[in-house]
Amino acid sequence: MSRFCRLSLHVAFVTLVLAGGAPVARAGNEEGVLIGNEAAMSSGAVTANIDDGTAVWFNPAGLAHVTRTQLDASGSATQLRLAETPELLSSASGASADGGYYELNGIPSAVTGARQLEPGLVLAFGIFVPSLVAHTDRVRLDAASSGPPPTFQLVQQENVQQYYGGLSIAHAVSSDLRLGVTLFGLYRQASTVSQFFGGRAGADGFVDGISALSSLQSAGIALAVGLQWRMAPGLELGIALRSPALQLGALRRSTFTQLSAGRDGIVFEPVDDMGLVPRVDIVTPTQLRVGLVYRLDRGWVAIDADVSHELDSPDLGIDRRWLVNVRVGGRYEVDPGLSIGAGLFTDLSPIGRIQTYGEARIDFLGGSLGFELHTPHRMADGEQAPTIVFSQTFALRYALGIGTIGGLRFDTTRMAGDEVSIQGTRTTVHELALHVGSGLDF
Repeated sequence: MSRFCRLSLHVAFVTLVLAGGAPVARAGNEEGVLIGNEAAMSSGAVTANIDDGTAVWFNPAGLAHVTRTQLDASGSATQLRLAETPELLSSASGASADGGYYELNGIPSAVTGARQLEPGLVLAFGIFVPSLVAHTDRVRLDAASSGPPPTFQLVQQENVQQYYGGLSIAHAVSSDLRLGVTLFGLYRQASTVSQFFGGRAGADGFVDGISALSSLQSAGIALAVGLQWRMAPGLELGIALRSPALQLGALRRSTFTQLSAGRDGIVFEPVDDMGLVPRVDIVTPTQLRVGLVYRLDRGWVAIDADVSHELDSPDLGIDRRWLVNVRVGGRYEVDPGLSIGAGLFTDLSPIGRIQTYGEARIDFLGGSLGFELHTPHRMADGEQAPTIVFSQTFALRYALGIGTIGGLRFDTTRMAGDEVSIQGTRTTVHELALHVGSGLDF
């Protein structure tokens, strides 16, 4: 393989793997984490009936139910994600290598607080982590050739965290109608570390390598409004509308180091690029959530759907399609101290088309099952509240994802700049999460 061919391979790799310098999340879509205790037990079917602090996230109108001061700390204490991807790397000679990863994360998904200012008027806050990605891919490919086979090795580590902080106010207009509004602040931090090496032993041996680090930090804002309306005895409607998220600025940094050594000599090229982007950009679409709940004597059953429109922003690497997700869930009170819940959900991918290595379009289908314990403690005479109530929630969430991920295909026989191309390959992802939550009402 000539130096020209090898350098062309590098150019194609940088373009396809690190395009835009922004990491892309490869699993866990919009609802990768079920936020809050109520959602964890019912697969997120809570738009019409949410009545605790996590209403800041789902539907701020639900906060108008609050009559006592509430503090909630909940999280998917442990989330296990297993991915299997056949032929993540492949060559024109027919050789291929499978990819995949094991990801184990601890995610503090929500901390909320709510306080009634006066009857029917409630102020609340919340901090949420709707998704977290932290995994490493390691793939090796031995490509067939007439001489000693060239070997390619790719290692890529990805970390993505998103944080939302929300401040809400809700008002009970009447016994049948509640309204609410939330102002969100957003922060996203993402990084990708990639190492790509290829080499061959022998008289015509060579070694090529690229090491790259890409990072992104951004901040923005979004607004949400919601209502809950009792349409008939036992039947309630919930609607929540979240505005597009506006990115107010982003700090990007990319560092590349290229090394090539062979009979033609040695090439060593380090490059570092950093920039602050202060412009305002739309980074998420408008989202509409609609839900119905039917209340029973000792519980409820609910159905939810959310819709978001397409969004195309080539400069930011955003290509989203129209998306609809559905959730069905319910809860039943076994006795005053124990409630159980279960539900089913879809979590479809918003990705329109795969453009880079590692970018995935994976559709998830899953369910959750959980229980909640309530322990009241009587307060002393003269205290503001007669009792203080502790709650503990435990729930399991499982999701199966099937879709396509961007793999790399090599053609080392060509002498042009397209020796590497993106090739979609099927992938399967299993997600298992244990949710542990606690709450305090006083």
